[in-house]
Amino acid sequence: RKLSEKRFYRPTFRMHLTNKEILDKIFSYSEDLKHHYNLYQLLLFHFQNKEADKFFGLIKDNLKLVHPLFQTVFKTFFKDKEKIVNALQLPYSNAKLEATNNLIKLIKRNAFGFRNFENFKKRIFIALNIKKERTKFVLSRS
Repeated sequence: RKLSEKRFYRPTFRMHLTNKEILDKIFSYSEDLKHHYNLYQLLLFHFQNKEADKFFGLIKDNLKLVHPLFQTVFKTFFKDKEKIVNALQLPYSNAKLEATNNLIKLIKRNAFGFRNFENFKKRIFIALNIKKERTKFVLSRS
């Protein structure tokens, strides 16, 4: 991932630095940290590009070389490999459903308790821009 070249004052270092300079400074303390950061960036790249084979291949190659905390995470990835591969390959997502649930919870929190459920339901429909279809009554011809 490309880092910003813009300099900001960093109180921790007491100087103006770019993000790249901060990383270089931190990596100068630990080569192990640099290796783990680069591994993380590669994993992130393969995950975002939906390359499941390369993602799990990289994990398999580095399983014994990384810190025990990473090993725990990698083992969890292998345990849930089928689910992760499905998530990467299939175009389905529950993001819209999660956003709707979040909006309903927000309305509920800000409403301080609607007395009438119908009014609460109408408020949700207004927020989601859903038009309620009216049912047309058909008289039977007998």
